[in-house]
Amino acid sequence: MTRKALPLLLLALMLPLAGCAGGSPSVNTVRWEIERRIPEARFEPETHIRLGRLTLGLIRGVAHLADPGDPDLAPLNHIRHIEVATYHVRSLPDLEHHLDEQTAFEKALARNGWTMALRERDHTSRTWMFLRFDDREALRDLYVVALDRDELTLVRLDGNLDRAMAESIADNPKKLAKEIGGGEGKGAR
Repeated sequence: MTRKALPLLLLALMLPLAGCAGGSPSVNTVRWEIERRIPEARFEPETHIRLGRLTLGLIRGVAHLADPGDPDLAPLNHIRHIEVATYHVRSLPDLEHHLDEQTAFEKALARNGWTMALRERDHTSRTWMFLRFDDREALRDLYVVALDRDELTLVRLDGNLDRAMAESIADNPKKLAKEIGGGEGKGAR
């Protein structure tokens, strides 16, 4: 490989990575923000899984080879990026007087088109769920941050999430109804 081609190759390899974050803070940034806002809080990394388009494509291919036509795999076709990070809580004070005001990661997400769908607070936990929609109002991205006495969990999904959910429901509506507490008792088939 020539020296002139190397920078172009590196640029070509980095371009897909540049779009992965989509204007949202990384899981590490969110963790650091919480530690900054609660100086007594300390988190120890447990797991961090990042699956992008190529890895998910490989997973889809292997799954389809193992069980062709499995309807439970169809929603996976609509997911572009998955990131999950968990941290063990080494120390965390009572949350009663912490994280009440809007955090920097909430502001960063809002600036980049995210909508807060849920913000739950009590003295032992905090949970945030953010959604992002495209110009047709289709659900594209999901970001969940959950903090309790034992664990900080961050989950990020990107893709055609409305289609993934619709396919999941359409493939087995009775199973969904049973899982959410419906479909039990008289009248259920």
